[in-house]
This record gives sequence, C-alpha cells and structure tokens, in this order.
Amino acid sequence: MVKTAELFSLLIPALLDGVETGDDEAASAAGSFFAALGGFAKREALSEPFLTLIDRIEDELTRLQKAGASRDLEILIRFLGAGGSLKEQPQLLWKVFFPEALHLDDDPQVQIEKLRDRRRIDTLRTAENPLTKPGKEILFTSNVLLTVPPPGEEMTIADDSLRGKVLEAAKGPQRYWYDHPVPLGVPPESNEVLYGLKGLARAYAVEKQRHPETDANHLKVALSISVTHQGLRPLAGEWLSSVLSGDEKKNLEGLEVYGFTEDDTAEILDILDTCIAGSEERVLLDEVFGVDGEYGRHYSFLKALSALWSVLMDRSIRGTFKIDLDQVFPQQELMAETGKTAFELLASPLWGGYGRDFRGKECELGMIAGALVNEGDIKRGIFTPDIPWPESIPAGEDLFFFKQRPMAVSTRAEMMTRYGAEGMPDGMETALERIHVTGGTNGILVESLRRHRPFTPSFVGRAEDQAYILSTFTAEGSLRLGYLHQPGLIMRHDKEAFASQAVQAGKAGSYVGDLVRTLVFSDYASFLNGGQEGTKALVDPFTGCFISATPAVSVGLRLALHLVDTSRGSPGARKDVLELAARRLPEVLKRRRGPAGELARQWQRERRAWNLFYDILDRLEADKPPRVRTAFCELVNRCRLV
Repeated sequence: MVKTAELFSLLIPALLDGVETGDDEAASAAGSFFAALGGFAKREALSEPFLTLIDRIEDELTRLQKAGASRDLEILIRFLGAGGSLKEQPQLLWKVFFPEALHLDDDPQVQIEKLRDRRRIDTLRTAENPLTKPGKEILFTSNVLLTVPPPGEEMTIADDSLRGKVLEAAKGPQRYWYDHPVPLGVPPESNEVLYGLKGLARAYAVEKQRHPETDANHLKVALSISVTHQGLRPLAGEWLSSVLSGDEKKNLEGLEVYGFTEDDTAEILDILDTCIAGSEERVLLDEVFGVDGEYGRHYSFLKALSALWSVLMDRSIRGTFKIDLDQVFPQQELMAETGKTAFELLASPLWGGYGRDFRGKECELGMIAGALVNEGDIKRGIFTPDIPWPESIPAGEDLFFFKQRPMAVSTRAEMMTRYGAEGMPDGMETALERIHVTGGTNGILVESLRRHRPFTPSFVGRAEDQAYILSTFTAEGSLRLGYLHQPGLIMRHDKEAFASQAVQAGKAGSYVGDLVRTLVFSDYASFLNGGQEGTKALVDPFTGCFISATPAVSVGLRLALHLVDTSRGSPGARKDVLELAARRLPEVLKRRRGPAGELARQWQRERRAWNLFYDILDRLEADKPPRVRTAFCELVNRCRLV
C-alpha cells in the first residue's frame, strides 16, 4: 500500500512546477502543510484549517486504495520518481484524483459527443397542457443578497436614521457569506437588484410589443431578501423599497415586484398555523422555510413559493422561473438568432413532456434550463459558450483540480446544443435533459414541483442550483424528474460590466465556498439512492467533479496550492482566504459523515419538512379556507415593492 509521505513528497513538487510561490503568511501556512504531508515536519505544528484536514487525508488515501486505486497510485509514484512531468502526462494524476477530466473518454471532443448521447431523451411525448402565456403563467423569482457597506465607503442613503442603523448593523458578526452581495447604500449604477429588474422590464416590454394582447398583464416577480448580518434584517426591505421607488419606478413599468425577508417567511408560516399539527411540525417548517442562511434555503423557498402562490392567490400561476439579477434577456439577439423572444422560448410544448433516458428509464421533463452568454462575447452570437476552452495544461491548483475541462465539456455538450442540427436531437421526438444548470435561467412547473417535491438542503452553500435535483434521486419507482434543455433560452451575463468591484470583494467567500462545496457534496451524495458512485454516474462530469472519494485531499491541496501561488492575488488577499478557510472548514470537516452522519440526519428532517409543506398545500387546495387565503394575499400585498 502506498504511504502518504511517499506520495506527497513526490506529488507536491510536481504540482508546484511552474508556480511562482510567495513567502508571506498565507504561503508559509501552506508550506508547513506540504512539509507535514511529505513527512518533513510535525503535523501538530499546523494551524487551522490544515490541522483538521491532515487528520482525514491518510484515512481517505487508505480507503481509496482499498477501493481499487492502488495500482494507479503506484504508477503515478513511479512516474514522478523517475522525474516525469505532470504537464506531459496529467492523465496519471487525474485518473486518481480528478477522473472527471477523463469522463467517458480521454479526448475532450469525444467526451462532448458521448456526454450529449447520455443526456438524450428519446420517444418524447409533449406536455398535455403546455404553458402558452408565460408572462401570465410564470412567477419570476430572484434572490437579493444584501450586506453591510465596505469600511469607509460612502452610502447613498438619504435617511439619516436608516444610515445610522446600517452602520450599527455592520458592527455585528457576519453570519453568512455570499459570492457578491449588494452593500446597502450602493450607488444606483452599481446596484445589481435595480440593474436586473430594469433589464427584465425591458425584456417584457418587447414581449408586449410582439403580443399586444398581453399589454394589460403585469409580470409578477418575487424576490427573496437575504442578509449577511442579522442586524440588517429589519432594514433590508425598507432600503430596497426606497431604491425601487422615485425616479427609478418608471424604469420598472410592467412589473409587479414583491420582496420577502426572513420575518415575512415566518409570518407566512403563522398564516398556515391552522394547518400545522403542533409545535414539532412548526419547528420542522421553520428550519427549511425562509431566506436567511446558506444559498440552499432561499433557493428552495423561491421554488416552493410558486406552489403556495398558485394555491392561495392566483391559480393562473403554473410555473416559476428564476433569473439572476446580474443577467438580462438580450431580446433583439434572441429574435435574430432563434426567431423567438425569451417568453416565446419558455412556451415550449416539451416543458412538462415525458421520455426515456439513455438507460431506458422514464423521465418527466418538469423543469427547464437555459444558458448564459458573457456580455463581452455576445457580439459573436448568443451561442458563444460562457466558459472558455482550456487550450493548455495548467499548473498548480488548476492542474490538480482541472475543473476547466469538465465545465467546458459540459457547457458545450449540454448548454450549447441546438435541436435539429446534424447529429443533434430534433426537438420533437427527441430532446436533451440537463444536469449542468446555472442559478438563473431555470424553472419548474408547479404540478411537477408538488409531485416530486425537490429541495436544496439548507446546508448547501454553493451550487444550490445543481444540488436541487439531487433530492429527487432517492425517489422510488421508474419516473424521475429532469430538466428540459431549451436551446436559445439564453441570458446575457453582465456582472463584470457593471459591478466588478462587488465581484472582487466577494472573491474570498466565493473561493472558500467552493471548497466547502466539495466537502458537502461528497458527503451528500454518499447517502442518496445508489450512494456516491451511483450519484456520480448521473451527474458527472461537472456537477460530479465536486463529489470526490477523497474530498479532504482535494480541499487541502487546492487550498495550499492557492495560498502559495502569487498569481492568485496579493498577500493580503490570500491571507483573507486563509483566515476564512480556518473559520469555515473545520466545522464541516469535524462532522460525522455518511448515512449515519450529521448531514444525513439533517437531510432526513428537511425531507420530512418539505413533505409536510406540500401536504399542507394539498389540504389547503381541498378545504379552501377563506381566512388563510385572505391573510396570505394581504401579506403578499404588504410585501409589494413596485
């Protein structure tokens, strides 16, 4: 059996080949970790998070070899021991630690073709009752993530009292981390919320021009309002309402915008209280139904809200579609290249259809997914992949965790497929299902939502969109839920064009969240139907590359390689990553894992809670209690922002 020190004493220098390393505090912490892995330093001298990581690494390598990887590890060690370069034969590394780079084939072009075949849905039956008026039948949703202003930044808040309360809230501890939250008081030109809603209003105006009969309809938009600091919770709605009023209101014509804070979601449960049997059920619902917390919590709320809205407020709502507010529908380009607007693309007769997957199993295409094009690429056409193709073999962290390839392969095989082209599904009897989806540009029919009851667990802090479907993998029976790929349903991604400062400010949280994602997804997959191996068979290569047989090895090496690499940012920026990783990773690493672990028990509770929620909807629909309906409608109207 391969020894830990023997492996890493050879592997680490090979990974560092071509990496310019620093000698600052973050690099020093990573160097100590490397030395301990190679047997050149005492483990006890390590600081967090490396001390907790190293305790798991040897155990993972032992289990990996027992699972049959000994020969591949020995080949890798002999190659490195003979002076071999990983840039020349990276497949020896990937076969052990990143098999997703070699998914289905060694040739990436063949990978694309084979993956597309795996996503094919045959003998398609169209929906019995497809959506025909998306502007009326879809509840559009998005998540608003708010944080305190950066120190020293001037706030554009006219109300002195509100400004003082925001500054006071900033003194409290940060509870949640998001990729690029919007600071309260940010100038209008950098406000993601305002930007996205104005873009949606422009897109809907084009729709009404093409279909004058929809002119009387207003597009309903529900926003979850999540905050990083608890002190912002009572201030968020007030600030957002002020931002969307006044001169900006005219730019939102055609929209009805509603915003829901954590306090509002608690009030919704108060309204449903007559249908909740006792305090235990209420505790369960409180744990899952809300907007503050990790990404999974508000994501599940936004989906579930459409079903509640349909039952209690507006029966014409038959589906929901989530957008991200740093994205807009490029209507003119969509019409030029597809002949349809975004709303016409949503009115697909395949959304809600049925077919059989590559294994011959029946699949209900009750969800729908579009794609993205970067703002800087759209001049080359809307079908320009937003993920660049990796032209060379990288060094350091990107060599070890070569996510660029499965992401690029998956983007081209799934997101960029056009029906009717040679060798592609025809979009009539055959279609494509999606596994790789983005946080925006995806939706689900209310009927499918209530039947399959998917949710993203509240312990998922990144890739909540890709985790959403995993909750259905435990369902028994032949029918499973899937995403319909809708070609041309593409939004333009504008984040770097108007709010690059927010992106930069959120880099440390985004990176560490990515590491947490590997630990969480790897554990989550282990207790789903089919276990980790069966789950990966469905979601590889991109979603699956965060489901690892050696998650601590992956996270530890990624983090250390990131911290020593001067190209990853200034010493201060890398120190921020180290400090945040030391704060967040140990609490995840110390959990008991697997079917009897903490996440498995929490998942079971959340599964019970969401089943309870949809059971309540069934009872409400049958009993039609007027008091509950009236109270819910009054709350929604109080939450209206525009």
